[in-house]
Amino acid sequence: MQIGLSLVKNGLISLEQLDLILAEQQKTQERIGDIAIRLGFVNPHQLAPFIAEHFSLPFVELKKNYKAIKPEIISLIPEDLAYRFVVIPLEMENNALVLAVADPLNIVADDTLKLKTGLKIKHKVASAEDIIEAIDYCYHQLPRLKEHINHFIELEPQSAVEKDFEKLRIEANDPPVVKYVHHLIVQAVNSDASDIHIQPKQDKVRLCFRVDGILYDFDPPPKSMLAGIITRIKILAGLDIAERRLPQDGRFKMVVGAVEIDVRTSCFPTIYGENIVMRILNTSSPLLGLEQLGFSQEDVVKFRELIHRPYGLILVTGPTGSGKTTTLYTALNEIKSSDKNMITLEDPVEYRLPFIQQSQMNSVIGFDFARGLRSVLRQDPDVIMVGEIRDKETAEIAIHASLTGHLVFSTLHTNDATGATVRLINMGVEPFLITSSLIGVLAQRLIRSICHNCRKEYLVNEESLERLSLDEKLHKFFKGQGCSNCLNSGYRGRSAIFELLTVNDAVRSLILKRSSSEEIKRQAQADGMKTLRESGIEKIKMGITTVSEVLRVTQEAESI
Repeated sequence: MQIGLSLVKNGLISLEQLDLILAEQQKTQERIGDIAIRLGFVNPHQLAPFIAEHFSLPFVELKKNYKAIKPEIISLIPEDLAYRFVVIPLEMENNALVLAVADPLNIVADDTLKLKTGLKIKHKVASAEDIIEAIDYCYHQLPRLKEHINHFIELEPQSAVEKDFEKLRIEANDPPVVKYVHHLIVQAVNSDASDIHIQPKQDKVRLCFRVDGILYDFDPPPKSMLAGIITRIKILAGLDIAERRLPQDGRFKMVVGAVEIDVRTSCFPTIYGENIVMRILNTSSPLLGLEQLGFSQEDVVKFRELIHRPYGLILVTGPTGSGKTTTLYTALNEIKSSDKNMITLEDPVEYRLPFIQQSQMNSVIGFDFARGLRSVLRQDPDVIMVGEIRDKETAEIAIHASLTGHLVFSTLHTNDATGATVRLINMGVEPFLITSSLIGVLAQRLIRSICHNCRKEYLVNEESLERLSLDEKLHKFFKGQGCSNCLNSGYRGRSAIFELLTVNDAVRSLILKRSSSEEIKRQAQADGMKTLRESGIEKIKMGITTVSEVLRVTQEAESI
C-alpha cells in the first residue's frame, strides 16, 4: 500500500488507478508494481528508478553496462537462479556481491544467493526487462561455448573411425552439443548477427557471424565436434541427416528471452564437409514506419504518394541483403486497410504479417512467381507484392496486373533506380508496356551507422573529401574508435540510403526511345532525383555514418 501511495504522490498513477491495482492484488496476490505494469499504467523503465529512490538504493541502466560485466562475476550465480529471481551479478564491492535486482524485497532470493555464493549481497535496482536481456547476453557468451566444447572433448572417444548415422544422432543429442548449438544461436542474436556461418576446412572449422553486413570471425569448435553440430542443426531444421551430397534447406523456430526468432538453415556440400549457414530472423520485431527507414523528408513524401496510388507498378532495386523486403513490408503496412485485399508471393516468406495473405513459392512442384501471379489475379486482389521479377513472363504478368487496376510491388536486381527500366527492356519487355505501368523505382543500400559508444570527431583525408565534394570547413566528421559494444569495428546498426525515380513524361519519353540508363539518370537528376551517393552524403553531414562507408557502399552504383 505504501508503494502504491508513493506512486500516486510521484504522479506515476492516479488514485483511481491505485484502486484498480489494489482490487486486482486481492485476486492475484501480485506486487503492486507488477500489476501497474501489466495494466499499462506505468512502464518498467519508469518503475525501476522510482523503486530505487523509494528504497534509497542506486539505480543502474543495464543497457549501457551489462556487456562489460566480467565472466568471473557472472559465474558466481548459476543461470537458473538468475532467471528464477530476475537478478544479475555486477561486481564485487568490499567483499560483497553487488546484484542488479528488480525486487529489492525478495528475501528468499537474498537468502538463497547468500547460501549459494557464501557472500554478502548488495542491491542496485534495474528494470526486470533489462535484467532478462542482460542474463540472455551474459550467460551465453563465448566462454560458455568453450565450456561445452571442453565437455565434449572430455567425453569424446579417441577413435577416429567414421561414425554411422545412429551414432551421429546420439552424438547430436549429447548435452554438450545441444547446449553448444543453443548458445551459439543465442550468442548470434545477442550480437545482432543476421547470419551464422559454419565452414569446414581441411583441418579446422571457421565460425563467422555476419553483423551489419560484414563477416566477423569467432572462436570455432574443434573439427571433431563438427559432425555432431551439423547433425543437431539438421534435426532442428527437419533435414535428412543421412544426405550429405546434396544441398538442403530447412527452418526452425527458437525463443531467446522474450523474442521468437526464425532460423532459416542451408546445408551445402563442400570437399571438406557440409557448410552450414543459418539466417536469423526476428519474427516478433515491429515494422518500422517509412520515416524510420532512413528516407529524407523530401523522398518520404514522394514515396508515400506513389504507394497510395490505386494502381501501377513500383519496383525496389538493390543487391541481396540491401533491405528491399523490409521496405516493401513497411510500404504494405503503410497502406493496409480493411477494404483492401492484399496478397504476396514470396520466396521465402521472411515475416508473417497478419493483415495480408502470404504465399510461399515452391519451385519443386512448379509453383513459381509467374504461375503464382496468374493465379493471384483470380483472387480479386487490390494490392500484390511479387518477391522478385526474374524473367520476361513474370515481368509481363506484373505489368498487365498493374494496367488492369492493381497496385503491384516487386523487386529487381539492378545497381541503381534508372537501370531498372533498361533491365526490363533487356528481358524482352516492350518499352510502351513499361511506360504505361511503371510509376516509380526505389534503389537502396544499407550503410553501417557509427557506434554511439565510441563516436569521435576526426579529420578526413583530402582525396575522400574531393570524391564526395565535401568541405571540411563546413562540416564535422565522425567515426567510431572501436569498442566492445561494436566488435571493435566502430559501427553499430545500419541505416538505409535511397535513390527514388518517379516516372514522369520526360522519363517516359526516354524509355520509349530505349535510352541508356545514363541518359535517364541525367534527366531524373535534372528533375530533382537524389542519387544513392547524395543520400549517403546527407547521412555523413548528419553524423550517422562515415565518409569511407559511403564510398564503400556506393562505389558500384557510381561506376555505372
